[in-house]
Amino acid sequence: MKGMKQWLRVGFLAAIAVGGWCVLILITPPQNAAAPETPSADATAAPRTFEKSECTLLFTGDVMLSRAVGLHMAAQKDWSLPFHLIEDTLRSADLRYCNLECPVSDRGHNLHHLYSFRADPRVIEGLKATGFNVASQANNHTYDWGPEALLDSLERLRAAGIQPVGAGQNILAAHYPLLVHVGGLRVAFLAYVDIDPKEATAGVDRPGVAWLDPGQALADIRFSRPLADLVIVCPHWGVEYASQPTRDQVELAHQMIDAGADMIVGSHPHVVQPLEKYHDHWIAYSLGNFIFDQQDYATHHGLMLQVKVREKQITEVLPIPIKINSSFQAALAPVADPLPKLLLAERKPPVLPAP
Repeated sequence: MKGMKQWLRVGFLAAIAVGGWCVLILITPPQNAAAPETPSADATAAPRTFEKSECTLLFTGDVMLSRAVGLHMAAQKDWSLPFHLIEDTLRSADLRYCNLECPVSDRGHNLHHLYSFRADPRVIEGLKATGFNVASQANNHTYDWGPEALLDSLERLRAAGIQPVGAGQNILAAHYPLLVHVGGLRVAFLAYVDIDPKEATAGVDRPGVAWLDPGQALADIRFSRPLADLVIVCPHWGVEYASQPTRDQVELAHQMIDAGADMIVGSHPHVVQPLEKYHDHWIAYSLGNFIFDQQDYATHHGLMLQVKVREKQITEVLPIPIKINSSFQAALAPVADPLPKLLLAERKPPVLPAP
């Protein structure tokens, strides 16, 4: 294991030496480019121009565009349909992130997991039009249709200007930080999964996802720290439908912050879990669902996190509750809705024992 970690670090440095071409992404127009007063539909899909000292990052929960969600979009012939009610809020940010809980491909073979997702490639039209910039593919459904679909999904996302993180053609690509420029701000994204199937894990010469090995994740964070102003870690972890993180999750999240992460944004439970502020850094253990077709009441709710950055420091984290309607559309939750209030807690949360 020690030899493998040393190999990874050497590989990282080698990738930088050849230019790191696959990870350095500029998502804003030149600073001297003036934004139109009334943007066109095409213009609003791109990040807006902003002063170099301040920007807004927006994080959403699980986005699943297969199964009933995909059938509904196809029936309506509208691949942006799930985002119509929330697109103004999304476009108000300078960078938009989601956990994309499916490969986007027409290739591969169904591996017949308990639930196997694969979205029609046309769904990328909606993701692009809504302005998503970064999508984690480090989750337990990315490999549902095997390595061919995974690699095709990564290629299609990049071609649309949506940068995937947490998966790749080999272990180096899966673990390498995605570096994104937002104006004068450089953000490093890392994403991991520790939910089976473990055979989806990337290898030295095998496509797959970045498995959440705590030692390797902490090493990745330390490696990323000098490369960026902010390091955001996005783990796919925890217990489905549990309202609290496990003790092991809390301990690892704290270690990640201590290693140099500025923020943790988690996914997988499909319900909202408490927010925690640890050493002046925010941890979102689970944002719940953002677009999904699950039936349980709690899974119809989620959070977006609006993160304000000034002078390259996170100055404000605002949770924005959302609801998913019967047409699988995300919308701002009514103020009177009790569930998001119940689940929000800006404190150290109680924890479940490790499963």
